[in-house]
Amino acid sequence: MNDKFPYGYDVNAYINKAFELMKEEFPWATRDMITKNNYYGIKKMGDEYQYVSFYSQGDGSLKAYTEAIDCEEFIRRLASGHDWELELANPVKETFKVHAKNRYSGGWYLEDYRFQKHKLGGFSTFVQAGNRSAGGSRTFFIPASYFKLPWDEFLDKYLQLVSPGPFYVDRDDLENTKGLKTFLGYEETTD
Repeated sequence: MNDKFPYGYDVNAYINKAFELMKEEFPWATRDMITKNNYYGIKKMGDEYQYVSFYSQGDGSLKAYTEAIDCEEFIRRLASGHDWELELANPVKETFKVHAKNRYSGGWYLEDYRFQKHKLGGFSTFVQAGNRSAGGSRTFFIPASYFKLPWDEFLDKYLQLVSPGPFYVDRDDLENTKGLKTFLGYEETTD
Protein backbone atom coordinates (compact mmCIF):
# COMPACT_ATOMS: atom_id res chain seq x y z
CA MET A 1 0.00 0.00 0.00
CA ASN A 2 1.01 3.63 -0.23
CA ASP A 3 0.07 7.03 1.25
CA LYS A 4 -2.73 7.59 -1.27
CA PHE A 5 -4.28 4.13 -0.67
CA PRO A 6 -3.38 3.21 2.93
CA TYR A 7 -6.29 0.72 3.19
CA GLY A 8 -5.57 -1.05 -0.09
CA TYR A 9 -7.47 -1.01 -3.36
CA ASP A 10 -10.82 -2.36 -2.20
CA VAL A 11 -13.18 0.64 -2.03
CA ASN A 12 -15.21 -1.03 0.74
CA ALA A 13 -12.40 -0.30 3.24
CA TYR A 14 -12.81 3.42 2.47
CA ILE A 15 -16.61 3.22 2.61
CA ASN A 16 -16.31 1.60 6.05
CA LYS A 17 -14.03 4.44 7.24
CA ALA A 18 -16.49 7.00 5.84
CA PHE A 19 -19.35 5.25 7.61
CA GLU A 20 -17.48 5.53 10.94
CA LEU A 21 -17.32 9.31 10.38
CA MET A 22 -20.95 9.46 9.35
CA LYS A 23 -22.05 7.57 12.48
CA GLU A 24 -20.25 10.11 14.69
CA GLU A 25 -22.47 12.90 13.35
CA PHE A 26 -25.60 10.89 12.56
CA PRO A 27 -25.68 7.98 15.04
CA TRP A 28 -28.79 6.45 13.44
CA ALA A 29 -27.32 6.39 9.89
CA THR A 30 -26.78 3.13 8.02
CA ARG A 31 -23.83 2.19 5.82
CA ASP A 32 -25.98 1.74 2.71
CA MET A 33 -26.78 5.48 2.75
CA ILE A 34 -23.31 6.04 1.29
CA THR A 35 -23.79 3.64 -1.61
CA LYS A 36 -27.54 3.52 -2.21
CA ASN A 37 -27.60 6.22 -4.89
CA ASN A 38 -23.89 6.80 -5.38
CA TYR A 39 -21.21 4.45 -6.66
CA TYR A 40 -17.50 4.60 -5.94
CA GLY A 41 -14.44 2.62 -6.79
CA ILE A 42 -10.69 2.50 -7.16
CA LYS A 43 -9.57 1.93 -10.70
CA LYS A 44 -6.20 1.52 -12.38
CA MET A 45 -5.77 4.31 -14.91
CA GLY A 46 -2.58 3.77 -16.92
CA ASP A 47 0.11 2.94 -14.38
CA GLU A 48 -1.62 4.47 -11.36
CA TYR A 49 -4.69 3.78 -9.26
CA GLN A 50 -7.27 6.55 -8.86
CA TYR A 51 -10.39 7.11 -6.79
CA VAL A 52 -13.46 7.03 -9.01
CA SER A 53 -17.06 8.23 -8.70
CA PHE A 54 -19.66 6.72 -11.02
CA TYR A 55 -22.71 8.59 -12.29
CA SER A 56 -25.75 7.17 -14.05
CA GLN A 57 -26.24 8.08 -17.67
CA GLY A 58 -29.62 8.44 -19.38
CA ASP A 59 -29.32 4.94 -20.85
CA GLY A 60 -28.76 3.35 -17.43
CA SER A 61 -25.03 2.87 -17.88
CA LEU A 62 -22.47 4.29 -15.45
CA LYS A 63 -19.79 6.79 -16.39
CA ALA A 64 -16.62 6.90 -14.28
CA TYR A 65 -15.04 10.18 -13.20
CA THR A 66 -11.62 10.09 -11.62
CA GLU A 67 -11.10 12.05 -8.44
CA ALA A 68 -7.66 13.69 -8.16
CA ILE A 69 -7.78 13.67 -4.36
CA ASP A 70 -6.04 12.02 -1.43
CA CYS A 71 -7.39 9.36 0.92
CA GLU A 72 -8.67 11.79 3.57
CA GLU A 73 -10.60 13.85 1.02
CA PHE A 74 -12.07 10.74 -0.61
CA ILE A 75 -13.31 9.47 2.76
CA ARG A 76 -14.69 12.93 3.64
CA ARG A 77 -16.61 13.04 0.35
CA LEU A 78 -17.97 9.55 0.90
CA ALA A 79 -19.22 10.54 4.38
CA SER A 80 -20.86 13.83 3.39
CA GLY A 81 -23.61 14.90 1.04
CA HIS A 82 -26.21 12.29 1.98
CA ASP A 83 -28.96 14.61 3.26
CA TRP A 84 -31.52 13.07 0.90
CA GLU A 85 -30.78 9.53 2.12
CA LEU A 86 -30.71 10.71 5.74
CA GLU A 87 -34.07 12.42 5.29
CA LEU A 88 -35.74 9.38 3.72
CA ALA A 89 -34.41 6.98 6.35
CA ASN A 90 -35.38 9.07 9.36
CA PRO A 91 -38.87 10.62 9.10
CA VAL A 92 -39.83 13.77 10.95
CA LYS A 93 -41.83 13.26 14.15
CA GLU A 94 -42.11 16.85 15.40
CA THR A 95 -41.50 20.36 14.05
CA PHE A 96 -40.87 23.81 15.50
CA LYS A 97 -41.45 26.83 13.27
CA VAL A 98 -39.18 29.89 13.50
CA HIS A 99 -40.10 33.27 12.01
CA ALA A 100 -37.52 35.49 10.35
CA LYS A 101 -37.43 39.27 10.41
CA ASN A 102 -36.04 39.32 6.86
CA ARG A 103 -38.43 37.18 4.78
CA TYR A 104 -38.15 38.89 1.39
CA SER A 105 -35.14 39.71 -0.78
CA GLY A 106 -34.46 40.08 -4.49
CA GLY A 107 -37.91 38.85 -5.50
CA TRP A 108 -37.68 35.73 -3.32
CA TYR A 109 -39.87 35.09 -0.29
CA LEU A 110 -38.91 32.85 2.61
CA GLU A 111 -41.97 30.60 2.91
CA ASP A 112 -41.03 28.18 5.66
CA TYR A 113 -38.22 27.75 8.18
CA ARG A 114 -38.57 25.05 10.78
CA PHE A 115 -36.55 22.79 12.99
CA GLN A 116 -37.42 19.11 12.76
CA LYS A 117 -36.98 16.32 15.31
CA HIS A 118 -36.64 12.87 13.75
CA LYS A 119 -38.01 9.47 14.76
CA LEU A 120 -34.63 7.71 14.91
CA GLY A 121 -32.98 10.68 16.59
CA GLY A 122 -31.33 13.84 15.43
CA PHE A 123 -32.50 17.22 14.22
CA SER A 124 -32.64 19.03 10.90
CA THR A 125 -33.77 22.37 9.56
CA PHE A 126 -36.16 22.68 6.62
CA VAL A 127 -35.97 25.89 4.56
CA GLN A 128 -38.34 26.70 1.68
CA ALA A 129 -38.31 29.82 -0.49
CA GLY A 130 -39.78 30.92 -3.79
CA ASN A 131 -40.86 33.69 -6.13
CA ARG A 132 -43.79 33.93 -8.56
CA SER A 133 -42.47 31.27 -10.91
CA ALA A 134 -39.92 29.17 -9.04
CA GLY A 135 -39.04 27.86 -5.65
CA GLY A 136 -37.25 25.22 -3.76
CA SER A 137 -36.55 23.68 -0.41
CA ARG A 138 -33.63 22.15 1.39
CA THR A 139 -33.15 20.11 4.53
CA PHE A 140 -29.99 20.61 6.58
CA PHE A 141 -29.18 17.84 9.05
CA ILE A 142 -27.52 19.22 12.16
CA PRO A 143 -24.50 17.10 13.20
CA ALA A 144 -24.75 15.50 16.65
CA SER A 145 -21.47 17.11 17.72
CA TYR A 146 -23.11 20.56 17.58
CA PHE A 147 -25.38 19.59 20.47
CA LYS A 148 -22.39 18.94 22.73
CA LEU A 149 -21.55 22.66 22.55
CA PRO A 150 -22.90 25.39 24.84
CA TRP A 151 -25.88 27.25 23.35
CA ASP A 152 -23.87 30.26 22.09
CA GLU A 153 -21.33 28.04 20.34
CA PHE A 154 -24.11 25.85 18.97
CA LEU A 155 -25.68 28.96 17.39
CA ASP A 156 -22.36 29.98 15.82
CA LYS A 157 -21.82 26.55 14.22
CA TYR A 158 -25.47 26.20 13.25
CA LEU A 159 -25.56 29.56 11.49
CA GLN A 160 -22.47 28.64 9.47
CA LEU A 161 -24.28 25.49 8.33
CA VAL A 162 -27.71 26.94 7.51
CA SER A 163 -27.23 30.55 6.44
CA PRO A 164 -27.49 30.46 2.64
CA GLY A 165 -28.82 33.36 0.61
CA PRO A 166 -29.85 36.94 1.34
CA PHE A 167 -32.65 36.05 3.77
CA TYR A 168 -32.47 33.63 6.60
CA VAL A 169 -33.25 33.27 10.22
CA ASP A 170 -30.49 35.13 12.01
CA ARG A 171 -29.09 34.82 15.52
CA ASP A 172 -31.58 37.33 16.97
CA ASP A 173 -34.48 35.36 15.49
CA LEU A 174 -33.17 32.15 17.08
CA GLU A 175 -32.40 33.72 20.44
CA ASN A 176 -35.81 35.40 20.63
CA THR A 177 -37.89 32.36 19.68
CA LYS A 178 -39.44 31.10 22.89
CA GLY A 179 -39.28 27.35 23.33
CA LEU A 180 -36.61 26.71 20.69
CA LYS A 181 -33.86 25.92 23.18
CA THR A 182 -36.06 23.38 24.92
CA PHE A 183 -37.12 21.82 21.60
CA LEU A 184 -33.42 21.35 20.73
CA GLY A 185 -32.63 19.84 24.13
CA TYR A 186 -31.08 22.88 25.78
CA GLU A 187 -32.17 24.25 29.12
CA GLU A 188 -34.12 27.52 28.94
CA THR A 189 -32.61 30.28 31.04
CA THR A 190 -34.16 33.49 32.27
CA ASP A 191 -31.89 36.48 31.92
